[in-house]
Amino acid sequence: MKKSIFKISYLLLFVLFISCDKDFNSLDSDVIGEDHFKLEDEEVSLVAYSKATGPVQTNNLPLNALGVYNNTKFGVTKAHFVTQVELGTENPSFGYNPVIDSVYLYVPYFSEIKSTETSGERIYELDSIYGNAETGKFKLSVVENGYYLRDFDPSDNLQTSQKYYSNDKPLIDPFKGTEILNNSSATSQNNEFYFSKKELYIYKTNGAGLYVDSNGAVLSNQNDVSLRVIKERKTPGMWLDLKNSFFQQKIIDATASGNLFNNNSFKNYFRGLLFEVEEINPGQGALAILDFSRAELKILYKASVAPTVENPNPDRTRRNFSLKMGYNNSSSLRNNSINFLVPTNSSDYTSGLAAANEVTGSERLYIKGGNGSVAFIDLFNPTELATLRNNVANNNWLVNDARLTFYVDKSQMLNVSDKDEPERIYIYDATNNIVLLDYKYDSSTSLNPKNNKVVFGGIIQREVDETKKGIKYTVRITEHIKSVLKVNSDGEYMDNIKIGISVTESINLVSSAMLETPFTANGLEIKSIPLASILNPLGTVLYGNVITNPLDEDKKLKLNIYFTKPN
Repeated sequence: MKKSIFKISYLLLFVLFISCDKDFNSLDSDVIGEDHFKLEDEEVSLVAYSKATGPVQTNNLPLNALGVYNNTKFGVTKAHFVTQVELGTENPSFGYNPVIDSVYLYVPYFSEIKSTETSGERIYELDSIYGNAETGKFKLSVVENGYYLRDFDPSDNLQTSQKYYSNDKPLIDPFKGTEILNNSSATSQNNEFYFSKKELYIYKTNGAGLYVDSNGAVLSNQNDVSLRVIKERKTPGMWLDLKNSFFQQKIIDATASGNLFNNNSFKNYFRGLLFEVEEINPGQGALAILDFSRAELKILYKASVAPTVENPNPDRTRRNFSLKMGYNNSSSLRNNSINFLVPTNSSDYTSGLAAANEVTGSERLYIKGGNGSVAFIDLFNPTELATLRNNVANNNWLVNDARLTFYVDKSQMLNVSDKDEPERIYIYDATNNIVLLDYKYDSSTSLNPKNNKVVFGGIIQREVDETKKGIKYTVRITEHIKSVLKVNSDGEYMDNIKIGISVTESINLVSSAMLETPFTANGLEIKSIPLASILNPLGTVLYGNVITNPLDEDKKLKLNIYFTKPN
């Protein structure tokens, strides 16, 4: 459908507009200055619909979710986590008569310094925390994992890597320990856990573990924080004091058993830690995306050298021993882990997915991360595609620009906070499970890596008022459309592939994760989805290609192709 015609005198104005919109103008040839061209916008047909993903592969993810997230539109997601643990040093020697002073686990949050107080305290803003942040409390329990997380799949004669899925927690549960390891008297570490943005301090102590003042004197009032001397500052993170007696028996006292000889033996002996969450109050809670490979798990203990005749009572010294957890392919950290995602979908979300129509398309598209949903677009009907290809090949039509515009259905997202709307959506080639050409060609970067490839787009456009609610997402697919409408060097057309839509945690992550149960999308079998979608718990409702209310016609999902045509 033709929507606007400009003579070539307005072409430069159009190019300027595109540039000011943080986009770019991709021309097939140099037409500036010619007198016989016009620019026309063709809105082409498409069919769009949503599909639930079902359980997704969640082992050895680069980042993991932990917590309880309640979204008023989509429902509640509980995110549990299990990981192997390895020795920082294999076959360790702990000295003579070692006794643990304390054990702690610290996992830093993603954060940014916003200011520094005159006292020296640094004020942080947390990133990748979803829900009620500091006020959203939930119960956190850390127990021993007794289930061995395999490297390879025995059902395939150990020829392929083992896959675990978001619904595999029942495999773990029969083998988990009953002893709560994060048993601190501070309820903020267990029964009322929350994600604090406070900077963490480690204070100086004397040999007996008592706090000291600036003169090194033991404080008469150990609770007087103002007089303690800060030894180390840490960025905001999860700090858990763990049970000394468990690690004394499991680690320190196990040196003679041979189970600590190397990490292969150790991982079979001590099969890791399970982090379980429980909702305290309905509608509350929060969920964080964490990098457990950055965790500090330290045992602080005292020991001496073996006594001798000359030195029958050697002094005991303070020592520490590190354990490692999490999975990080780039740092060769290979502790198998699984993120368990347990969704309780709302009735609105369930009925919205059920209303999807793969033949005519849908009125609304539901995309949600985690164990959620993605959407698909089938572009062009066969007659339309043949006509456009003919016009490009024989009538000198040049593809100048092409973009998909997705409007947020505000009526469906009315009660959802702006912070619960995805900052970005991701468009990909769902037929071949690869990126689009436009993603490849865009080398633009940003101070915030999540905003890289700004030309490709997909970043939310928000209201400028106090609500900051989402308006729309725009994605440029110019190079993809060119490749579909123009013959390549072999004289052939690229297949008209199915386009996928998902939320994304990071535009830089383009690998895929398998589905436990593949499904079909209008005849195409879908076996995997973008990994970055699994890492983001947020969701949104977008207008589709079917509009029943005439007042919403301007919000209809569109692909607009701008052609330069001969007059």
